[in-house]
Amino acid sequence: MRSMIAICLSFIWVQAFDYALVPKKVVEDVYCFFGAPEEISKENGGNMVNTCFVHTNEGFVVIDSGPTYAYASQAYEQMQKIAKLPVIYVIITHDHDDHWQGNSFYKSKGALLIGPRTYEQNVVAGMKTRMQRVLGKELYGQTKIVTLDSVVDNNLSITVGHQVFQIKQLTPIAHTKGDLVIYIPEKKVLFAGDLVFNDRLTSLRDGSILGSLEGLKKIDAYHAKVIVGGHGYKTDANATQALKSYLTTMKKEVIDAQEQDIGMEEITKKVVMPAFKRMKLYDVLHKRNVLDAYKELEMLEDEE
Repeated sequence: MRSMIAICLSFIWVQAFDYALVPKKVVEDVYCFFGAPEEISKENGGNMVNTCFVHTNEGFVVIDSGPTYAYASQAYEQMQKIAKLPVIYVIITHDHDDHWQGNSFYKSKGALLIGPRTYEQNVVAGMKTRMQRVLGKELYGQTKIVTLDSVVDNNLSITVGHQVFQIKQLTPIAHTKGDLVIYIPEKKVLFAGDLVFNDRLTSLRDGSILGSLEGLKKIDAYHAKVIVGGHGYKTDANATQALKSYLTTMKKEVIDAQEQDIGMEEITKKVVMPAFKRMKLYDVLHKRNVLDAYKELEMLEDEE
């Protein structure tokens, strides 16, 4: 009897969790759901990421499918309020799991999934994801790992409803080893994935400070009117500036410290960067970022 009650309560909780998704129009026919600048938690259901969709006369193109099956299902409901059209493509910007775990929902709707080679390499059916560990079985719900339909190694261009989507990897390694950006030339809109963060700090754990700076430079070279990052609310042409300032300052201070023979055991005490303490997740991510930058820049110095 107790087990039956527990099952029923779990079912009710899954059904009751509401992401409260409200699409924000960034330009005509381009909408985004903006996640909170915080860590994954049961309280937010993993909704700490930005996902977007583009409305064309043939159907929708989704940029990143979000943290769970339920999230994607609720996002789809919002799209259908705009137009009763199918989702034709889902483009995944990189392989961090907050960005792609709605894939199985869209696959069930007949959408084609496009993503980087690193997704194919690092995302394996049956693996337990970070999202699954944090959210637990009930919130993770129907979420499943599915394969991509197309893999992008360098660049790919698709056309949907006379709208061109240019998909490109700008650098060999930046936030990860497989970051894709998606550019719509006609609208001058660029989806940058986690190459761009606002309102919170980035993480360098799988990437490169030098590659990230190079990626930001190449994004700016597009002269896009709208730049949507993977996290944060800023979407204008200056959306790269906060992260660029953070990484540029870190690079300079770490190199200065190395020239003063400050070792890794002391570097996080030296490179504090107080001007950035106000940014969300500073206490969680900054020290690790400094250590990762130190290792990379030290290795570069040794090679020279």
